[in-house]
Amino acid sequence: MTDASAAGAQDGLFAPPAPAASAVPTAAAEASPGSGDERLRTTAGFALAPTLPVARVQLIGALPHLDRPFDYAVTAETAAAGPGIRVKVRLAGREMDGIVLERCAQPSTDRPLGPLLRLVSEDSVISPALLRVCADVAARCAGTLGDVLRLAIPPRHARAEKADRAAEEAERAEAAERAETTDPAGADPGAPAPSEQAQDAERIARYVGLGALLQRAGSADGPVPRAGIVLEPADPWTQIAAAALRTVAAEGRGALVIAPDMRDVDRLHRLLQEQGTGHEVLGSADGPEKRYRAFRRILRGASRIVIGSRSAAFAPVQDLALLICWDEADDLLIEPRAPYPHVRTVLQCRSAEERAALLLLSSSCSPTLSQLAEHGYLRLLEPAPAPLTSVRPRIVAMDEHLREREGPSGRARIPQAAMRLIREGLERGSVLVQVPRSGYVPAIACTFCGTRCLCGACSAPLTVRGRGGGLQCPVCGRVEDGYRCPECHRTGVRAVVIGSTRTAEELRRAFPEQEMVVAGGAHGPVADDAVPERAIVVATPGAEPAVDGGYAAGLLLDCDAMLARAAFDADVEAVRRWSNAISLVRPAAAGGEVLAVGTAALPAIRDLVAHRSRVFLDRVLADRRELDLPPFARVAEILGDRAAVRVLLEELEQAGLPDGTSVFGPVDLDADAQARAVLRIAPSRSRELASALRAGIAARSARKRPGGVRVRMDPPDVF
Repeated sequence: MTDASAAGAQDGLFAPPAPAASAVPTAAAEASPGSGDERLRTTAGFALAPTLPVARVQLIGALPHLDRPFDYAVTAETAAAGPGIRVKVRLAGREMDGIVLERCAQPSTDRPLGPLLRLVSEDSVISPALLRVCADVAARCAGTLGDVLRLAIPPRHARAEKADRAAEEAERAEAAERAETTDPAGADPGAPAPSEQAQDAERIARYVGLGALLQRAGSADGPVPRAGIVLEPADPWTQIAAAALRTVAAEGRGALVIAPDMRDVDRLHRLLQEQGTGHEVLGSADGPEKRYRAFRRILRGASRIVIGSRSAAFAPVQDLALLICWDEADDLLIEPRAPYPHVRTVLQCRSAEERAALLLLSSSCSPTLSQLAEHGYLRLLEPAPAPLTSVRPRIVAMDEHLREREGPSGRARIPQAAMRLIREGLERGSVLVQVPRSGYVPAIACTFCGTRCLCGACSAPLTVRGRGGGLQCPVCGRVEDGYRCPECHRTGVRAVVIGSTRTAEELRRAFPEQEMVVAGGAHGPVADDAVPERAIVVATPGAEPAVDGGYAAGLLLDCDAMLARAAFDADVEAVRRWSNAISLVRPAAAGGEVLAVGTAALPAIRDLVAHRSRVFLDRVLADRRELDLPPFARVAEILGDRAAVRVLLEELEQAGLPDGTSVFGPVDLDADAQARAVLRIAPSRSRELASALRAGIAARSARKRPGGVRVRMDPPDVF
């Protein structure tokens, strides 16, 4: 969890330029580099730049064993090349992209230097600090700097660059004209009104210490402020984030907000627009032209408040003072491309290198957030005392007492208590019904022995597509008309999980006159403003639309099925998803109610009822400490062709893995002759393991080993 142990090691990448040489020849010479008057060895056919004729270039997307700076000769045509500028170079007969790290007078090699072919653009697309961030991310994730640069810098779009240059000139002319006509003593038109400032101050004051963090954000003195906040359900994260952004923007500083989903980003975008806070939106779904134009606006400082999804984590915000991440435990924040960094890791590196305050907002406390607080990396900020009915809805779990009181219906999937909750909630507004899975009946098992029903052709889980339909494979389309269990040879089957489509069908029969909205899965997302008044919304986790004023009631169905997910963190993930749904329901003072239908004695469900209790989380952390699971251990996964994985493991063990590394596997997987190995080590030595893996992959690349291998640090699905 150290701030700058790896970042500081990269300080030499942007060394200051060496003094200019008095004269540099324009043709190749055979003398080796030495003093300033010796001739520079280059390939023939080009004229050299008159000063600082050597450029050190970091290649983007090169093979792992080529992940290091290379020296190239600066030609007269590319004399404008400087640190951070993107260039084209040739390596082993291939034209490749690269970033200029520095200009110098003498090369670091005695080999003849090839030329910089051309400048991709004269824009410096990455700062020295952000380059060190990329190097730190690569070191933490056992990846290459070239792969991280590919994530950080979008491809150039010439038309977008030309349009933004014109816009930049127009903005300068407009600013000059405005400066001439504006009264210096007049009020700042972009400053928030006193009433808006009072509202922001009230929201910030709800969490003790948040005001101090924002006041110190971007300060060059003292430790970097970092904090995590588990928000009260009555406080939308967008309101807290917007108040923090307006506080930072009022002082002319930069800020970056990352959310897992573009729907979350759009909610914050609409709120900032309503408040008149200027900002830039970076989304993964943006086209190349739109994205590059937004990138240039951020790069030149025209937009200092940036919000976006995972792909915006490397946005080159000027004067960066504040980093905010919403719902850091969401797996959507893990980059699916090498070296697979988590947004939290990127923001931690940026906070250390750029001295920007870090604020992690969430609706439930994750084990990782708790461990960061325990080790002193950040502070968990508690809310100011307030009546319970004003900060959260009334939450009830379907315990044995309620089931017995309901009679036979108490054991049903949707008991009468749930029907009453929906009926009474519809009198006050819309009702949210959360179900674990989409589809009709997505999981089926044998009635007698409980064996999951799998397709005989491809082994995918069989499903029921609609009412009265038979068993069908969603992968290969095979229809099982006469299914027989392979374990007990019986033919009876039952539903393990009921999907959102089947749930909506049942509720539509019970409430035929009410509007019904199904969100998630094949039904796709539903816009927040597309939910009719007094409607029943059936949604899967993460797809719930946020209605204006909050839902009048919330129903969490099939809680036991969500806890039965085949993952070591199923209970923590279930609490996170339930907490996000609960945050969309009105407080109890406004009539908000939530009913969780499941085994109420389970610790995860009891945690919903107990307000800000640490019992469940402490129990989870104790179990993981005893079992040596994350966050008490760092884990690396090696996945690929069976022979390649075994050879890589043998080479790593011969080269020497760090002391204390536990190796599990390799284990053969069923699909495509794949194998997987898992390496585990104490967090304090995780950088040593990452370094060993980087060296092993580089050696494998240099030796041209056959087969494909993928290395991931801390994969979410390894256990």
